[in-house]
Amino acid sequence: MQSWSFRRKAVTTVAAVFLLGLGGCISRLAEQPESIERAGIAGTWTGDAGARVELHTDGRFEMSGIPRSAITFSFIDPPPGDGKLSGSGTWEPSRDGDKVVSILLHVDAGGSFSANTETQELGVAESGENPVLYFSTSPDEWYGFEIRKIGT
Repeated sequence: MQSWSFRRKAVTTVAAVFLLGLGGCISRLAEQPESIERAGIAGTWTGDAGARVELHTDGRFEMSGIPRSAITFSFIDPPPGDGKLSGSGTWEPSRDGDKVVSILLHVDAGGSFSANTETQELGVAESGENPVLYFSTSPDEWYGFEIRKIGT
């Protein structure tokens, strides 16, 4: 009888650990990304190795020094190599109620982009006093190449 009690405890313990782990995975999937106030978006954002994005209050943007690996190309052939990208276009917030959860960059032809068919997404990694945006490089993950706001 004692071995049955031991087996029951062992099975119960293993099942509990499995369910706790599964619950942690499920809660991570349900986690919502950060959000930012629209008024906090416009300004200068910089990243590693000289990356820079200027988001203007009129809905235009310019970017330069963005690593090739930070941009996911969907409709055009990417420029060759692993260099830095530059471009400009318009931006618009993607909202969840009154909060902005991401920013869509509609890239114009010119700079590193041969056509105006590209749209890039900037997610909000951190909000508050020192906000951080990121170029979304994977649809399955909420992170990518980060840029931090340095000025308005």
